[in-house]
Amino acid sequence: MRIERHQVEEAAVAAALEDFDDRFGAQVRTMSRGGRMATYEWQRLAEDLLDHLGALSLGAPALDTPQAQAYLKDAAAAAAGAVSYAAYNTYDSFSVFLDHVNFGMSYRPGGERDDLDGVTAWEWNDAFCLAVLADTVTENGEAFHFARQEWDGNAPGDPTTELVKGFLAQVLGDTGDEEEEYPPSDRAKLAAVDAGLERIRACAAGAAGEGLLGRPDAMGLRVLRAVAAGDREAFDSELAALLLHHSAQPGPLTRPRTLLPLLPLALAALAYRTHGWLPAADTEYLPRTLVTGFETA
Repeated sequence: MRIERHQVEEAAVAAALEDFDDRFGAQVRTMSRGGRMATYEWQRLAEDLLDHLGALSLGAPALDTPQAQAYLKDAAAAAAGAVSYAAYNTYDSFSVFLDHVNFGMSYRPGGERDDLDGVTAWEWNDAFCLAVLADTVTENGEAFHFARQEWDGNAPGDPTTELVKGFLAQVLGDTGDEEEEYPPSDRAKLAAVDAGLERIRACAAGAAGEGLLGRPDAMGLRVLRAVAAGDREAFDSELAALLLHHSAQPGPLTRPRTLLPLLPLALAALAYRTHGWLPAADTEYLPRTLVTGFETA
């Protein structure tokens, strides 16, 4: 199946490409002079790097360059930095470092915590997807665990929070069952994902739940379920449905990063790195380099 990418405004693409390295370096220095960089600043840097990568992919769809790999690595580090800030700020020491611009910031405990220091479930999922692509989930696993505690018990059946739980179960072995032996079995991971899907279905059956099953996060959880179950046919069909949903956005859009949808990319990467599957869909939304982790032949 061929899935064409949506259009992005030419002006937005040009802006994301123009003098990027110098502009990005200047932005980092400006942010650092403003004091302690917090969740917003790290997320903004990750988004700018992704916009540049998305714009690059229009001229080089394969993204098979060392520069693209470096930008992806720093985007993942910046997004994980926001998660670490949400998890540790005022509580513990941590640091964030971006290799491409040779810039980092260290944090120490103390001070007062702000209501804006956390991350939403949606932001958590984006950061986790980037960590999957950059293969840095394990080293940031504790931060991902603690960052979601403020909202983890809220809104059972919400597709975004259920996707968080599914990712934790499948990738980090955190099924939410304290009595479960660690690491959990493949059966236990699958059961955790199925439980999340069942909670979404239960909410969708209610008066206020219309449309829940058609949300991208719910669709993504079904793709994750196929990976957990080792069901190649379901993986290909569910991933294609998710990509078609993404491509149907009315355009042209103003964010080049939408050309590289993080959720389908991370799910395709998990399938490849778990089972060796490459997606059946023929699309530039899924550059092979990002799916395989820039592996060399």
